[in-house]
Amino acid sequence: MMAPAAKTVRSPRSVPDRAGDPLRSFSTMSFFDVPAPPPEPLPPERPRPPWLSSRRGVLPGYSPQRATVFTTDRAVLFVDRFRLYPTGIMFSLNLLLRERTEDPSGWPWQFHSGRRPDPLPDDFLRFGVLFGDGSKWTNLDVGRPDPGKKPDGPFVMEQGGGGGGDWWDQDYWMWPLPSEGPLTFVASWPAYGVGESSAEVDGTELRRCAEAAETIWPS
Repeated sequence: MMAPAAKTVRSPRSVPDRAGDPLRSFSTMSFFDVPAPPPEPLPPERPRPPWLSSRRGVLPGYSPQRATVFTTDRAVLFVDRFRLYPTGIMFSLNLLLRERTEDPSGWPWQFHSGRRPDPLPDDFLRFGVLFGDGSKWTNLDVGRPDPGKKPDGPFVMEQGGGGGGDWWDQDYWMWPLPSEGPLTFVASWPAYGVGESSAEVDGTELRRCAEAAETIWPS
């Protein structure tokens, strides 16, 4: 008598894939492949020095003061929305024109090439801040300070803003808090017939408002 033929047992991988078989995508790899390790976490962000920005996690104090630097029959420039922090001030510089301009160059008080032209064009709006102790900053100072080196005097840096045509509104960060006494904003705009003009706010009151700032996330 002949022995029965041996049965051939096929591996599941030798069975032809069938349409809709959820395992067909694993024909060339293990179902339990170990995933790649997650990427290394980013290093912690270095805290920015106080002369470059307000500290995070601080609710500012507020002052309702306003400084109208100049008013003519063609333009108005004023400073308001003072937000006071323990290390400095956020304020808004606002320009309103009576008639819309189609000048595409953008902000009247910024150097559009990033460099100070010589001589200064008449349509460049000069702007600056004078502290009660005689120290000052102007927008003729181009560039940002070294984050690792404390500036020798007051520093003002542009923040967010918008506008065009007949209005502009720009936020600025100013370091440090003003000294006791008046804080003076100065501007000149030859193209609009504005010589050196100025307006003051009370620096002592601003310092008092800074004491109302609240730290919600200690650093």
